[in-house]
Amino acid sequence: MKTSKLGKTGIEVSSLGFGASPFGNIYNQHVTDVEAKKMVGYAIDQGINYFDVAPYYGLGEAEVRLGKALPSVTTDLVISSKVGRYGEKEFDFSAKKITTSLELSLQRLNREYLDIVFCHDIEFVDKTIIIHEALPTLAALKQAGKIRAIGISGFPLNQLEALAQTTPIDVVLSYCHYTYINQDLASSWLASQAKKGELGLINASPFAMGLLTQANCPVWHPFDNKIKQDVEELKKTLNKQGKSIEQTAFSYAIAADMVSSTLTGFSSFKQLTQCLQWNQKAIN
Repeated sequence: MKTSKLGKTGIEVSSLGFGASPFGNIYNQHVTDVEAKKMVGYAIDQGINYFDVAPYYGLGEAEVRLGKALPSVTTDLVISSKVGRYGEKEFDFSAKKITTSLELSLQRLNREYLDIVFCHDIEFVDKTIIIHEALPTLAALKQAGKIRAIGISGFPLNQLEALAQTTPIDVVLSYCHYTYINQDLASSWLASQAKKGELGLINASPFAMGLLTQANCPVWHPFDNKIKQDVEELKKTLNKQGKSIEQTAFSYAIAADMVSSTLTGFSSFKQLTQCLQWNQKAIN
Protein backbone atom coordinates (compact mmCIF):
# COMPACT_ATOMS: atom_id res chain seq x y z
CA MET A 1 0.00 0.00 0.00
CA LYS A 2 1.20 3.51 -0.79
CA THR A 3 2.56 5.57 2.09
CA SER A 4 3.02 9.34 2.27
CA LYS A 5 5.02 11.69 4.45
CA LEU A 6 3.02 13.45 7.11
CA GLY A 7 4.11 17.06 6.77
CA LYS A 8 7.46 17.71 8.42
CA THR A 9 7.11 14.99 11.07
CA GLY A 10 9.26 12.36 9.39
CA ILE A 11 6.36 9.96 9.83
CA GLU A 12 4.98 8.04 6.86
CA VAL A 13 1.40 6.79 6.94
CA SER A 14 -0.50 4.40 4.71
CA SER A 15 -2.97 5.94 2.28
CA LEU A 16 -5.72 4.07 4.13
CA GLY A 17 -5.75 4.46 7.89
CA PHE A 18 -7.48 2.19 10.40
CA GLY A 19 -9.85 4.06 12.72
CA ALA A 20 -10.42 2.08 15.89
CA SER A 21 -13.40 4.08 17.16
CA PRO A 22 -15.78 1.13 16.47
CA PHE A 23 -13.71 -0.90 18.95
CA GLY A 24 -15.42 1.18 21.62
CA ASN A 25 -18.78 -0.20 20.43
CA ILE A 26 -20.23 3.26 19.83
CA TYR A 27 -21.81 2.38 16.48
CA ASN A 28 -24.70 0.07 15.63
CA GLN A 29 -22.46 -2.90 14.89
CA HIS A 30 -20.36 -4.07 17.84
CA VAL A 31 -16.88 -5.61 17.64
CA THR A 32 -15.60 -8.56 19.69
CA ASP A 33 -12.03 -8.94 20.95
CA VAL A 34 -11.53 -11.88 18.59
CA GLU A 35 -12.72 -9.95 15.56
CA ALA A 36 -10.67 -6.89 16.54
CA LYS A 37 -7.47 -8.96 16.64
CA LYS A 38 -8.30 -10.60 13.31
CA MET A 39 -8.99 -7.24 11.69
CA VAL A 40 -5.82 -5.57 12.96
CA GLY A 41 -3.63 -8.50 11.91
CA TYR A 42 -5.13 -8.61 8.43
CA ALA A 43 -4.89 -4.83 8.02
CA ILE A 44 -1.17 -4.93 8.80
CA ASP A 45 -0.66 -7.83 6.39
CA GLN A 46 -2.34 -5.76 3.67
CA GLY A 47 -0.09 -2.74 4.20
CA ILE A 48 -2.05 -0.54 6.60
CA ASN A 49 0.45 0.94 9.04
CA TYR A 50 -1.62 3.74 10.61
CA PHE A 51 -4.04 3.15 13.49
CA ASP A 52 -5.99 5.86 15.32
CA VAL A 53 -7.96 5.71 18.56
CA ALA A 54 -8.97 7.90 21.54
CA PRO A 55 -9.87 7.55 25.23
CA TYR A 56 -13.31 8.96 24.39
CA TYR A 57 -14.26 5.99 22.20
CA GLY A 58 -16.07 3.65 24.53
CA LEU A 59 -14.56 5.44 27.54
CA GLY A 60 -11.24 3.67 27.10
CA GLU A 61 -12.58 0.41 25.69
CA ALA A 62 -11.34 1.13 22.16
CA GLU A 63 -7.79 1.78 23.36
CA VAL A 64 -7.78 -1.40 25.44
CA ARG A 65 -9.10 -3.50 22.58
CA LEU A 66 -6.68 -2.01 20.05
CA GLY A 67 -3.80 -2.56 22.47
CA LYS A 68 -4.71 -6.23 22.79
CA ALA A 69 -5.01 -6.59 19.01
CA LEU A 70 -1.71 -4.94 18.07
CA PRO A 71 1.41 -7.10 17.69
CA SER A 72 3.92 -7.02 20.54
CA VAL A 73 6.44 -5.18 18.35
CA THR A 74 4.90 -2.08 16.77
CA THR A 75 7.89 0.07 15.83
CA ASP A 76 6.96 -0.16 12.14
CA LEU A 77 3.42 1.05 12.84
CA VAL A 78 2.05 4.55 13.39
CA ILE A 79 -0.29 4.84 16.37
CA SER A 80 -2.22 7.97 17.27
CA SER A 81 -4.52 8.75 20.16
CA LYS A 82 -6.00 11.87 21.67
CA VAL A 83 -6.31 13.96 24.80
CA GLY A 84 -8.85 16.42 26.14
CA ARG A 85 -12.18 14.70 25.52
CA TYR A 86 -13.39 11.94 27.82
CA GLY A 87 -17.18 11.95 27.52
CA GLU A 88 -20.04 13.52 25.63
CA LYS A 89 -19.67 16.72 27.65
CA GLU A 90 -16.48 15.99 29.55
CA PHE A 91 -13.45 18.02 28.43
CA ASP A 92 -10.21 18.62 30.28
CA PHE A 93 -7.17 20.08 28.51
CA SER A 94 -5.23 20.88 31.67
CA ALA A 95 -1.57 19.91 31.88
CA LYS A 96 -2.21 17.48 34.72
CA LYS A 97 -5.03 15.67 32.92
CA ILE A 98 -3.13 15.49 29.63
CA THR A 99 -0.11 13.97 31.34
CA THR A 100 -2.12 11.34 33.22
CA SER A 101 -4.31 10.65 30.17
CA LEU A 102 -1.30 10.00 27.96
CA GLU A 103 0.21 7.63 30.50
CA LEU A 104 -3.06 5.71 30.65
CA SER A 105 -3.25 5.55 26.85
CA LEU A 106 0.30 4.19 26.72
CA GLN A 107 -0.64 1.50 29.23
CA ARG A 108 -3.78 0.53 27.32
CA LEU A 109 -1.95 0.43 24.00
CA ASN A 110 1.15 -1.30 25.40
CA ARG A 111 3.41 1.41 24.00
CA GLU A 112 6.37 3.40 25.32
CA TYR A 113 5.43 6.37 23.12
CA LEU A 114 2.72 7.45 20.67
CA ASP A 115 3.49 8.67 17.19
CA ILE A 116 0.78 11.36 17.18
CA VAL A 117 -1.35 12.81 19.95
CA PHE A 118 -4.28 15.05 18.98
CA CYS A 119 -6.12 17.61 21.06
CA HIS A 120 -9.57 16.07 20.61
CA ASP A 121 -12.48 18.20 19.36
CA ILE A 122 -11.02 21.62 20.06
CA GLU A 123 -14.22 23.46 19.14
CA PHE A 124 -15.84 22.70 22.49
CA VAL A 125 -13.42 24.62 24.70
CA ASP A 126 -11.89 28.08 25.03
CA LYS A 127 -8.89 28.20 22.68
CA THR A 128 -6.73 29.91 25.29
CA ILE A 129 -6.38 26.65 27.24
CA ILE A 130 -5.40 24.83 24.04
CA ILE A 131 -2.80 27.46 23.14
CA HIS A 132 -1.38 28.22 26.57
CA GLU A 133 -1.66 24.88 28.37
CA ALA A 134 -2.52 21.86 26.19
CA LEU A 135 -0.08 22.45 23.33
CA PRO A 136 2.87 23.46 25.58
CA THR A 137 2.23 20.33 27.66
CA LEU A 138 2.28 18.17 24.54
CA ALA A 139 5.45 19.95 23.39
CA ALA A 140 7.12 19.02 26.69
CA LEU A 141 5.96 15.41 26.31
CA LYS A 142 7.35 15.42 22.77
CA GLN A 143 10.67 16.67 24.09
CA ALA A 144 10.60 13.87 26.67
CA GLY A 145 10.12 11.26 23.92
CA LYS A 146 6.57 10.32 24.88
CA ILE A 147 5.13 11.46 21.53
CA ARG A 148 6.57 12.14 18.07
CA ALA A 149 4.06 14.64 16.67
CA ILE A 150 1.42 17.04 17.98
CA GLY A 151 -1.96 17.39 16.33
CA ILE A 152 -5.41 18.89 16.64
CA SER A 153 -8.75 17.46 15.59
CA GLY A 154 -12.28 18.78 15.32
CA PHE A 155 -15.15 19.47 12.97
CA PRO A 156 -15.14 23.22 12.08
CA LEU A 157 -12.46 23.83 9.47
CA ASN A 158 -12.22 27.53 10.32
CA GLN A 159 -11.28 26.75 13.91
CA LEU A 160 -8.70 24.15 12.89
CA GLU A 161 -7.21 26.61 10.43
CA ALA A 162 -7.15 29.52 12.90
CA LEU A 163 -5.26 27.45 15.45
CA ALA A 164 -2.84 25.92 12.93
CA GLN A 165 -2.09 29.38 11.51
CA THR A 166 -1.11 30.87 14.85
CA THR A 167 0.35 27.94 16.82
CA PRO A 168 2.97 25.31 15.89
CA ILE A 169 1.01 22.19 14.88
CA ASP A 170 2.44 19.09 13.20
CA VAL A 171 -0.76 17.36 12.08
CA VAL A 172 -4.42 18.25 11.60
CA LEU A 173 -7.14 15.60 11.57
CA SER A 174 -10.31 16.80 9.82
CA TYR A 175 -13.40 14.67 9.51
CA CYS A 176 -16.47 14.73 7.26
CA HIS A 177 -15.07 17.60 5.16
CA TYR A 178 -13.91 15.61 2.16
CA THR A 179 -16.71 13.20 1.34
CA TYR A 180 -19.06 12.54 -1.54
CA ILE A 181 -21.40 15.19 -0.10
CA ASN A 182 -18.89 17.74 1.23
CA GLN A 183 -15.60 18.84 -0.34
CA ASP A 184 -14.77 21.89 1.80
CA LEU A 185 -11.38 20.50 2.82
CA ALA A 186 -10.07 20.54 -0.76
CA SER A 187 -10.19 24.35 -1.03
CA SER A 188 -9.02 25.05 2.52
CA TRP A 189 -5.82 26.65 3.78
CA LEU A 190 -5.05 23.34 5.46
CA ALA A 191 -5.02 21.57 2.09
CA SER A 192 -2.74 24.20 0.55
CA GLN A 193 -0.25 23.82 3.41
CA ALA A 194 -0.38 20.04 3.19
CA LYS A 195 0.37 20.10 -0.53
CA LYS A 196 3.46 22.21 0.22
CA GLY A 197 4.59 19.67 2.80
CA GLU A 198 4.30 22.23 5.57
CA LEU A 199 1.56 20.43 7.49
CA GLY A 200 0.42 16.86 7.98
CA LEU A 201 -3.24 16.45 7.01
CA ILE A 202 -5.49 13.45 7.60
CA ASN A 203 -9.01 13.14 6.22
CA ALA A 204 -11.23 11.06 8.47
CA SER A 205 -14.66 9.56 8.02
CA PRO A 206 -15.19 9.13 4.26
CA PHE A 207 -18.58 7.64 5.16
CA ALA A 208 -19.54 10.78 7.13
CA MET A 209 -19.72 8.91 10.45
CA GLY A 210 -21.94 6.21 8.99
CA LEU A 211 -24.34 8.51 7.15
CA LEU A 212 -23.05 7.36 3.76
CA THR A 213 -23.85 3.72 4.46
CA GLN A 214 -26.96 1.60 4.13
CA ALA A 215 -27.32 0.52 7.73
CA ASN A 216 -24.58 1.76 10.08
CA CYS A 217 -25.67 5.34 10.79
CA PRO A 218 -25.96 5.76 14.59
CA VAL A 219 -29.08 7.31 16.07
CA TRP A 220 -27.00 10.12 17.59
CA HIS A 221 -25.64 11.24 14.21
CA PRO A 222 -25.32 15.06 14.38
CA PHE A 223 -26.17 16.03 10.78
CA ASP A 224 -29.55 17.71 10.34
CA ASN A 225 -32.61 16.00 8.88
CA LYS A 226 -32.35 17.84 5.56
CA ILE A 227 -28.92 16.34 4.87
CA LYS A 228 -30.11 12.91 5.98
CA GLN A 229 -33.10 13.12 3.65
CA ASP A 230 -30.84 14.17 0.77
CA VAL A 231 -28.60 11.20 1.44
CA GLU A 232 -31.59 8.84 1.42
CA GLU A 233 -32.50 10.13 -2.03
CA LEU A 234 -28.89 9.70 -3.12
CA LYS A 235 -28.94 6.09 -1.97
CA LYS A 236 -32.07 5.41 -4.03
CA THR A 237 -30.49 7.00 -7.11
CA LEU A 238 -27.30 4.99 -6.76
CA ASN A 239 -29.24 1.77 -6.17
CA LYS A 240 -31.11 2.31 -9.43
CA GLN A 241 -27.74 2.69 -11.14
CA GLY A 242 -26.52 -0.55 -9.60
CA LYS A 243 -24.06 1.26 -7.33
CA SER A 244 -23.63 1.13 -3.57
CA ILE A 245 -23.43 4.24 -1.43
CA GLU A 246 -20.47 2.75 0.45
CA GLN A 247 -18.27 2.10 -2.58
CA THR A 248 -19.19 5.43 -4.13
CA ALA A 249 -18.32 7.32 -0.95
CA PHE A 250 -15.10 5.43 -0.29
CA SER A 251 -13.78 5.65 -3.84
CA TYR A 252 -14.43 9.38 -3.91
CA ALA A 253 -12.67 10.12 -0.62
CA ILE A 254 -9.66 7.85 -1.11
CA ALA A 255 -8.77 9.79 -4.28
CA ALA A 256 -8.06 12.97 -2.27
CA ASP A 257 -4.61 14.24 -3.28
CA MET A 258 -4.10 16.78 -0.48
CA VAL A 259 -4.06 14.36 2.47
CA SER A 260 -1.52 11.80 3.61
CA SER A 261 -4.10 9.29 4.78
CA THR A 262 -7.83 8.67 4.60
CA LEU A 263 -8.92 7.37 7.99
CA THR A 264 -12.02 5.27 8.44
CA GLY A 265 -13.39 3.08 11.21
CA PHE A 266 -14.04 -0.62 10.68
CA SER A 267 -16.87 -2.36 12.51
CA SER A 268 -16.31 -5.80 10.96
CA PHE A 269 -13.80 -7.90 9.08
CA LYS A 270 -16.13 -7.78 6.09
CA GLN A 271 -16.02 -3.97 6.05
CA LEU A 272 -12.22 -4.03 6.23
CA THR A 273 -11.77 -6.46 3.36
CA GLN A 274 -14.31 -4.60 1.26
CA CYS A 275 -12.52 -1.26 1.73
CA LEU A 276 -9.18 -2.85 0.94
CA GLN A 277 -10.64 -4.19 -2.31
CA TRP A 278 -12.06 -0.78 -3.20
CA ASN A 279 -8.72 0.81 -2.35
CA GLN A 280 -6.92 -1.57 -4.69
CA LYS A 281 -9.35 -0.79 -7.48
CA ALA A 282 -8.78 2.93 -6.94
CA ILE A 283 -5.02 2.41 -7.29
CA ASN A 284 -5.46 0.43 -10.47
